[in-house]
Amino acid sequence: MRRRAVWPLAALLALASAPALAHPDILMECHLLFNFEGGEITGIGESWTFDETFSAQLLADYDEDHDGSFNEAESTAIGNETFARLGEIHYFTFLTLDGAPLPVPEPFGFKAAAQGGIVTFSFGLRLAAPVAPQSHKLALQIKDPDYAVGASLAAHEAVVLKGIEPGACRAVITSKPEDAYFDGLVIPKEASIVCP
Repeated sequence: MRRRAVWPLAALLALASAPALAHPDILMECHLLFNFEGGEITGIGESWTFDETFSAQLLADYDEDHDGSFNEAESTAIGNETFARLGEIHYFTFLTLDGAPLPVPEPFGFKAAAQGGIVTFSFGLRLAAPVAPQSHKLALQIKDPDYAVGASLAAHEAVVLKGIEPGACRAVITSKPEDAYFDGLVIPKEASIVCP
């Protein structure tokens, strides 16, 4: 087995702690899933789809059999060597409950997949306690405050609700200028759930 380059980890972790340039080094498009059980939110799923350049580097470093995808062992290696280190920066995930910061749970079910040269990471977060969205506001932002990684919610179907009747609740995505970062130049988007 060849020695893997450290570029992906450096890009996601070391670069995130270095002085940022005028634009991010890595771009990722994000999708969210809010999981309901018994009418309450019990967990969140995230998927991050990376730009072509970073995807190519991940494939070069981890696609050992050069088939353009990741098998279970290759995905596990990415999870252990790259993704797990992102715990130091909360996996770019910022949760609030009724406006107060909420600790980010330890992710589970990490998987790296590749299709057409584009890499996607997916994983789940199980909340420490269920949240009743009728009476509490659970909100999520994905961002790198150092702006080495530019994260954005997908333009279409950015949020999916699972385990609840259609129309019972809906996702709301709002701009949060009060949470602007990178010297106020980047305004994050926040996803939350509204149940009439």
